[in-house]
Amino acid sequence: MLQRFNAHIRKFAATLLTERLDPASAGAAVFLGIFIGIVPIYGLQTLAAVGLAVLLRLNKPLTLAATFINNPLLLPPIVISSVELGDFLRHGSIRPWHLAALSGVQLKEQLFSWVLGSLVLGLLVGGAAAIVTAAVVHWMAPSRRGLREHIRFVNRTFAGSARFDRGFVRWKMRLDRIFSLLAAEELGSGTVVDLGCGYGMALSFAAFRDGRRLVGCDLNAHRIAVAQQALRALNAETSVQDVRHFALPPAGLILILDVLQYLSGEEQLALLKRCCASLEPGGRLIFRVHDRERGLWSALTVGLDRLLFSVERVGARPIILSAAQYRSVLQEAGMQVECRRFRNRLPLAHILFLARRPAAESAL
Repeated sequence: MLQRFNAHIRKFAATLLTERLDPASAGAAVFLGIFIGIVPIYGLQTLAAVGLAVLLRLNKPLTLAATFINNPLLLPPIVISSVELGDFLRHGSIRPWHLAALSGVQLKEQLFSWVLGSLVLGLLVGGAAAIVTAAVVHWMAPSRRGLREHIRFVNRTFAGSARFDRGFVRWKMRLDRIFSLLAAEELGSGTVVDLGCGYGMALSFAAFRDGRRLVGCDLNAHRIAVAQQALRALNAETSVQDVRHFALPPAGLILILDVLQYLSGEEQLALLKRCCASLEPGGRLIFRVHDRERGLWSALTVGLDRLLFSVERVGARPIILSAAQYRSVLQEAGMQVECRRFRNRLPLAHILFLARRPAAESAL
């Protein structure tokens, strides 16, 4: 009986400590706790903090802990800062504060300045602490730690490349959200194929903690040469070939990240059909296309692509089909499909398609 009671207590405590610890909620909890801790409602701060945390569904221990900014060590500077800030807001100047001001005719004036200044100080300090808390929680999240480990692995893979190529890889890993999305996905097992692999960053990313076979192709001979040199320690095969004619091996994962817009509509659909047919049971096809339904963001995305096409002298304009057309060809091939709209850190609007070939058992 006692052991069961202790287990329930531990479970309750763990739930209480970890509730609503996403960056936004954690930041809001810290803001609320610090604001209540600074505002002079002494004797009611704990009740107010817990009550509002319950009402707003915030992390109660974190909210309560933040109220301890009002402690014997920090109380004097908080009070003095509040009074001086209140005087500044009321009179446009800071008046030297002294204990004599808390007696006589000035007491009412000083109390008003104290309350006014504490409200503003609570907003300022609470807001700054909330931003720092949200950033720390975001950075320390397990998904972020996994992403950082992946990125370090890729950067080490390309550490021996030329300075420009190494720098390009580093900035691409920082700016392109596709890698954080891939880090959150189950990338399966078996051969990884990257069509339009460029430097081979996505291949290296997919090979983290896994010795799986890597296969990629691209038309840029320089980038393929960099990939061959960087991935030489991995089980990788990269070559200069056109994705339209590339012989696809049976694969557990196929990536197409920045290629489809270079092909005609018919060629895009034909390539996707070939990819679906090459997937092993349970295999995944992940590809990215521009989002045509995001207004200004879509216009900026297509405009940047047209600029790149002009610089690269492609001699054509980017072709982007509708999301419904991509989904239709995948479903006709028997794939299980989901898509996610996202914006990159640059002002670019994309859709990430995640298609899975059903396992043999479920297909039966």
